[in-house]
Order: sequence, then structure tokens, then C-alpha cells
Amino acid sequence: MKKSLLPILLLSLSTFSIQASAAWISPSWLETLEVNRMEDVRISVSGNNVRVQNAQGATLEIYNITGVKVADFKIDSPDKTINTGLTRGCYIVKVGKVARKISIL
Repeated sequence: MKKSLLPILLLSLSTFSIQASAAWISPSWLETLEVNRMEDVRISVSGNNVRVQNAQGATLEIYNITGVKVADFKIDSPDKTINTGLTRGCYIVKVGKVARKISIL
């Protein structure tokens, strides 16, 4: 009786481990796709304007040097230029997982 239960137990454990490992692979695979998509995001600054390319549907968040959010804008087109209205200084601009330091002169 014990010998016949051992193969059944091993088979059920191997099936569970395959299903569990597949569940762990899927989310990281999706995150990799998101990271690859966000690596194509381009952020440039000209005066008081911030230009964001390849980030349609994302949100542009702007933080001051102390980490306080000072503005956020919805990116509704593939190539968006936003007049930030910020005063002179250094800021952190974040779009999705992409962050850049900018200087408004």
C-alpha cells in the first residue's frame, strides 16, 4: 500500500510545482514587457516646457528636490509638450517607471 502511494504522491507534487512555477513566471514576464515599453519613453526640456514622447496613456509626475509632488499631467498623445509653469530649479520628472532629473533655468 505504501509503495503504491509513493508514485501518486510524487506525481501530484511535480504537477503542483509546475503549476506554481508557471504562476511565478507570468507576472515577471509581463513586468519585463512593461519595462521594455517604458525604456522607449523620451523626456526633454526646453525652457519651461517638458516634451514627452512614446508615453501615451501614462502620467507625467513632477517632484521638487525634496520629493514633494508639485504637478502631474496626463499624457494623451504619443508626442506631448507640456508647459509646466514651474519656477527655476531642479526637479525630478517621472513617467511610469522612467525618472529623470531636469533643470528649469
